[in-house]
Amino acid sequence: MNQQDFFEKVITVLEKLHIEYMITGSVGAMLYGIPRMTNDMDLVIKMSEDSINNLVTNFTGDEYYYPPIDFICSQLKIYGQFNIIHIESGSKVDFIIRKNNEFAKVEFSNKKTIPFSTHLKAKSASIEDIIISKLKFYKMGNSRKHLDDIQGILQISEAEIDFKYLQYWLLKLDLDDIWIQNYKHPK
Repeated sequence: MNQQDFFEKVITVLEKLHIEYMITGSVGAMLYGIPRMTNDMDLVIKMSEDSINNLVTNFTGDEYYYPPIDFICSQLKIYGQFNIIHIESGSKVDFIIRKNNEFAKVEFSNKKTIPFSTHLKAKSASIEDIIISKLKFYKMGNSRKHLDDIQGILQISEAEIDFKYLQYWLLKLDLDDIWIQNYKHPK
């Protein structure tokens, strides 16, 4: 199993179990922008403790690693995160528990169903929400890769961006200075 197969398996399992999710992070940026190397896929999820056993039983055996069930339960309660690793490929899926704030709720309600591969559709954060998340991560750590991902999105999907929505959240989340310093928009 390669990385793409692993990512597709995770999405298929989430769909089968009716666990709400959306792709974000680098893989989300690549869905709207320019591909780059990454070893992980970030998924924001909304799930209950009752779903945990059903999720992890799809990833048992020596092929996968996931943390103890008690740890996953604790992460649900604090809106934290956990991961599942496909050991042979070294690929990882980070499951980020959807926060309970205004932006997280709006972002999650804006998710789109888009092609993930030639034979699989998946739920992804919107273009605008991926940009906002990338700016938030850049603000936390100053990693240039987030700005490069945004530039790739602008190169490929700029015509699809709702700049009014984007500007609203950039101001509300105090990200407008970073945006203005790095990009020619908003329109």
